[in-house]
Amino acid sequence: MTADELLRKLRAKQIPTLLFLYGQEPYLLQRSARAVRRAVLSADNDDFNDNLFYGKEASATQIIEAALMLPVFAPRRLVTVKDAHQLPAAELDGLLAYLNDPAPETCLLFIADKIDSRRKFYKQFKKVGSLVEFKPLAERDLPRHIRSFLDGRDYRISADALDLFCAMVGPSLHEVHGELEKLLTYLGDRTLIDIVDVEAVVSRGRAENIFELGNAVGRGDVAKALALVKRLVDAGEAPLKVLFLLVRHFRQLWKVRELQVNRVNSREIAGTAGVPFFIVEAMIAQGKRFSRDDFRQAYEAFLETDLAMKSSGADAEALLESLLLRLINRQSKGQKRGA
Repeated sequence: MTADELLRKLRAKQIPTLLFLYGQEPYLLQRSARAVRRAVLSADNDDFNDNLFYGKEASATQIIEAALMLPVFAPRRLVTVKDAHQLPAAELDGLLAYLNDPAPETCLLFIADKIDSRRKFYKQFKKVGSLVEFKPLAERDLPRHIRSFLDGRDYRISADALDLFCAMVGPSLHEVHGELEKLLTYLGDRTLIDIVDVEAVVSRGRAENIFELGNAVGRGDVAKALALVKRLVDAGEAPLKVLFLLVRHFRQLWKVRELQVNRVNSREIAGTAGVPFFIVEAMIAQGKRFSRDDFRQAYEAFLETDLAMKSSGADAEALLESLLLRLINRQSKGQKRGA
């Protein structure tokens, strides 16, 4: 089942008795969990028919006992197990009998970051229940997601404003929707979001710093590059997110450079590379500092740094600084060879 299919079923009051929500996109997952709650419970404070467990602490016996209780003064009961990926294997196995004969008045809702499809519990759940995965939104799908959200609220956004918004916000949908809500509040009675609105409301700091970071790497300016990274981290950006944004910038930069070399016009470059038209010339100028080999070497360095951040236990900020030194050193060697 997809997330959209689940929402349609909930609106039609077709509530699954067994439901498992999981994935790495917390905004969409939590939105669906709230929709399930609204559909099942007659009120937000329906304590009689609302049971909550956490995977690390719950037992199969506790969960089943709650699920088998009849609802009180209501047609349905909601039993939620958060962090279900932390349920021990023995407890998962203890739930198998309930999966085969669930209480029709109860919605048993599991919420998890991930599942292990090899386990008997999940194999059986796929047969008898509804599993919904929430994957991070691909960068190319963000504009469509934003337009869909705004259409549902009877707002519109100009093409340039949408380009700028996507360039300025990060990949997190929590952040995307937080900035959208600020924009809608700023509009007042107006229903069209234009580029001046985005410039007035959405923070430019991160996008500008990432662009300048690319410039600093291209110039071989070690001090400036390290200072920009420190500014981003001090502002609350996790080093792994800074790495993601740097990879995103270099991916767009490489696209811009290849298109420019092939004499594609600026308007087409903007559309193909996914960058706002008004910064294409600046991206072209920055891209000229890098050769194809520089981009390939950069991507190797990005991959190695990403793996090290996620698995080595080393200081993430130090790894990010080491990455920049590696990129700049590569640039310096390339410039000397080209001299």
